[in-house]
Amino acid sequence: MTPVRYNPVMAEETPSEPFEPDETGSETGRDDSTMIAAKVKVWFHDDDKTPVDFVLYALEQYFGFDEPKARAAVERIRKQGKAVVIEMAAIPAELARRRIAEAAADAGYPLRVEIEGGPQIV
Repeated sequence: MTPVRYNPVMAEETPSEPFEPDETGSETGRDDSTMIAAKVKVWFHDDDKTPVDFVLYALEQYFGFDEPKARAAVERIRKQGKAVVIEMAAIPAELARRRIAEAAADAGYPLRVEIEGGPQIV
């Protein structure tokens, strides 16, 4: 990642007219709906090798589920083969997905977690 250098605005670059918000009322001039983070669905897939305890741990550790909520999600995953466990903002969802994938790989489990919707995060 390239470091960003701070470049303060020089006096001659400062606009002489006071700032006026546009007709949307937003100080940025953008529609406020574009400022809301994109929501995505987080899917967990069932497999025969990943222990239930690991899936419970992932739901509790990375998505903040309490134990009853995590157990209910695991039951849905097992019954349906895959299930949406949470809808949330795209960036935190992708970070959690990556951390779960890394923890599963380190433990030797094939747990698959997918993100549906929102922008693609590279």
